[in-house]
Amino acid sequence: MYKCICVYECCPRLEHFALKKLEKVVKELELKVKICKEWEELKIKEHELKEMIELKKEILDLKLHKELEEIKCKREACEAHLHEELEEFKEKAELIGHAINPIEKIKRGFQEFKIHFEEKKEYYEKLAECHKPKFLIFSDCDSRVDPCKILNLELGEAIVVRNVGCLVAAYGQEGTCPSAHAAIEYALKELKVEHILVIGHLKCDAIQSLMKAHHEEKSNFSEHFINWLKIGEHTCKHVKEVHSSKSFEEQCTVCEKECVNLSMQNLLTYPFVKEAVAAKKLSIHAGYYDMHSCAFDHWSLDFNYTESRNYH
Repeated sequence: MYKCICVYECCPRLEHFALKKLEKVVKELELKVKICKEWEELKIKEHELKEMIELKKEILDLKLHKELEEIKCKREACEAHLHEELEEFKEKAELIGHAINPIEKIKRGFQEFKIHFEEKKEYYEKLAECHKPKFLIFSDCDSRVDPCKILNLELGEAIVVRNVGCLVAAYGQEGTCPSAHAAIEYALKELKVEHILVIGHLKCDAIQSLMKAHHEEKSNFSEHFINWLKIGEHTCKHVKEVHSSKSFEEQCTVCEKECVNLSMQNLLTYPFVKEAVAAKKLSIHAGYYDMHSCAFDHWSLDFNYTESRNYH
């Protein structure tokens, strides 16, 4: 009976001890679980960090490769450009070296044209078989005023008549050798040209010579030259009278444009020209080129109206 009472009394103490022990074990287990979990998270983060480092490394490698390729391309382009400039410089140096040899200049010019010919061979082959120009152009013979270059015209697009002062004589005024008459008749009757363009220009030596004659300055030109300029003599006198307050240079500019208008009016004295204009089969236009500012004034003439445009 005594032993049974002793065991009974000791049981609560054992239970308390066991609970304390269990709590400690549980805490240790929880700590271990927590440490394991944190360890796993660290391993995951380590893996992610490694992947990120590898990805950044790949991106950096690609970027460096791209930059190297760009540098390589730029270097190659720069080398090509320098090579072109060197070749161009050599050609110019060669041309300067041949400056005293005009035949060499002509030869090289044709060789360059032949390269252009080969590039547009089909066009030139068709052109050889068919002559259908769109324009008949009258222009001054000044070497700085090439109408085909100024207007970017191809071969075959225009018949060009160039003379001193860009003057078109009235019908029958040329005498026994009417070259302008022949060109006009051929262009209209044979080639059926539908547009005539008369182009004057700034600082025209011929018009300035004509104006100087009216300023009583002695001319160094021959009688033939002076007789040709007489086509614009009346126009010159009119400009001088109307614009007497202007400077000589300003009078010359006005006279250059008025002589273009005179040539347009003279074209209408040709019966077949007047007939074609009246039938609206032909239009007559004027142009004025300013070589200093690279400007081109354009106006048209017919029986009904005159309109003007300016291109810069």
